[in-house]
Amino acid sequence: MLQGSESPYFQTVKDLLRYVDQGLFVIPNFQRGFEWEPSMVCDLIESIIQNYYTGLIMGWNLNHSFSSDKQWDLLWGVDNNNNKTNPSVAILDGQQRLSSLYYAIYNPNIFFPNRNSFYTFYINLIKILNSEFEDCVFYKYGKSYKNWDILREEFKNEVKSGVIPLAVLSAKDIKLTNQEYIYSTEFDEWVNEFLEQNKDKLPNGLSSLSIGNKVQSVLNYNFVYYSLSSERDLPDICNIFARVNEKGMRLSIFDLMNAFLYPYDVRLRTDLWENLEYDKIKELDISNMPEYILKTLSLYKQNYCSSKYIYGLVPEQKTVKLEKGEVFIVNNGQEFNQLWKKAAKWMDKAREIMMNTGTLDIGAIKPDFIPNITVLSVIAALLWNIEDGTLDNEFKTFLQKFVIAAALSEDYSGSSDTVMSKDYRECKEWKPGSLPSRLANMHDEDIDNIDFSSVKKGSSQYKIILCLLALNGADDFFTQRTVGTIDYSKECINDHHIFPVKVKIDKVSIKFESTKDSILNRTLLLDETNKKILNKKPSEYLSEMQKRNEFNNDIQKVKAVLHNHFINDKAFEYLQNDDYDNFIKERESAIKEHIKKILFD
Repeated sequence: MLQGSESPYFQTVKDLLRYVDQGLFVIPNFQRGFEWEPSMVCDLIESIIQNYYTGLIMGWNLNHSFSSDKQWDLLWGVDNNNNKTNPSVAILDGQQRLSSLYYAIYNPNIFFPNRNSFYTFYINLIKILNSEFEDCVFYKYGKSYKNWDILREEFKNEVKSGVIPLAVLSAKDIKLTNQEYIYSTEFDEWVNEFLEQNKDKLPNGLSSLSIGNKVQSVLNYNFVYYSLSSERDLPDICNIFARVNEKGMRLSIFDLMNAFLYPYDVRLRTDLWENLEYDKIKELDISNMPEYILKTLSLYKQNYCSSKYIYGLVPEQKTVKLEKGEVFIVNNGQEFNQLWKKAAKWMDKAREIMMNTGTLDIGAIKPDFIPNITVLSVIAALLWNIEDGTLDNEFKTFLQKFVIAAALSEDYSGSSDTVMSKDYRECKEWKPGSLPSRLANMHDEDIDNIDFSSVKKGSSQYKIILCLLALNGADDFFTQRTVGTIDYSKECINDHHIFPVKVKIDKVSIKFESTKDSILNRTLLLDETNKKILNKKPSEYLSEMQKRNEFNNDIQKVKAVLHNHFINDKAFEYLQNDDYDNFIKERESAIKEHIKKILFD
């Protein structure tokens, strides 16, 4: 019997598979199903035969309300028509192993998962008795299903080879209906005949009893089983499940919420996400955006956004609030649907602010230029929080400074749930005239101490400079076309080198090789302009620029365009002279002065 206390104990394969077959064991319907390869099934059984540790099985004892829900699936191959009782245990860790053993031993009439064939698993008894365990378990496959009657006839003819179908372990004696076949007279006779025909191949001292015990050892193998109490609440179970899956085929928070919201008539994936009216936020990060919307919702409702708080958004999950006692964060499925739609609406508004190039926007004209995509959840929750207030220029200035400071800090580069929650709580207290706490604690010397020569592509510091270039009106070198219009440009604008990577310059450069890919040698240009620059020296392509109709040989017009790329007069002079080392030094100074002006003026 399964114990109810929360402590590890042993469960035999025989008992565990009996629970599986009876439909007492189930898996959450958000799991990805049985995905092991046939060779992995063989490896597992070989480990069991050698009595190796094969991991822990973790189950959650279901109370009546959860066991009667329709959010559970039987393990692969179990016949749903034979199971009339409600499930007792949800398997949180061990589905692949239990499904493998069930398929190999119970031999269900179903294709192996992700295959168009039936697989039958066998053991080579001669190898096992000689302690030759490599490939002692193998499989055969075919288009036709082999039931026990067929396998039994094959097995009877394999006395000399010692090949036994693992289905023998679940088979019944055809003469005694309730008797396991491995205890039958027929099986005992087969073992004795096997001993007689293979005595020259087998170790001394074997008996029919010892061989029978060896075959049955697969069923008698003990798994460590850990039982979670039915008294644990759903958010706690979800959090445990998420942690368990981090090292395997990890399921996202969105996958988990999709399943646990189902009983409340919330179709998170099919109705709310797939039919989302804000298509542009899907372009940002379609894999993770559903989770970011959930984080937005959690921040707004709870001030926190880690997984355990997100699971608290499942309707009727009690959350303690000191001033109110125990309350429901979300009362029912209808309320969740409404909250999701609002969270998505404000996420799209946050996207607009992030990607537009207005005076107080952020300027990430392409999704790849967003410094920290998770900060969108913070912005969205803040906008939602002042829904009935006024999104005035002072607040937008506050938001812009907050995002720039966050990107420069690189605090969002790793696991950011804690950072997001802290920033949201602090920014939510904004009042006219106040500064983001990030900025209140930042000074000129903090900007001076950033080494932009080591800032490489992909970092938040790199991307925020691209944003500042867009906000600064960094027109294309040759066409003077303005980047980012209305929403964000779909032109072929990218971050390209100012000194081309293969340029051959006359002046000796100490820093070129180590810094050529840094943000100091990058700016926003059309791809067509980058092709025209190719591997030319700056002095060469600047001369070409000056001769174009747009500039009409006016050097001041050329300088004016480059100024918006944080290339001041002194840097321009170094650029004309192909002086890379002095150019990046001067450009770094110009970038830092621009940042200080935005943040501190």
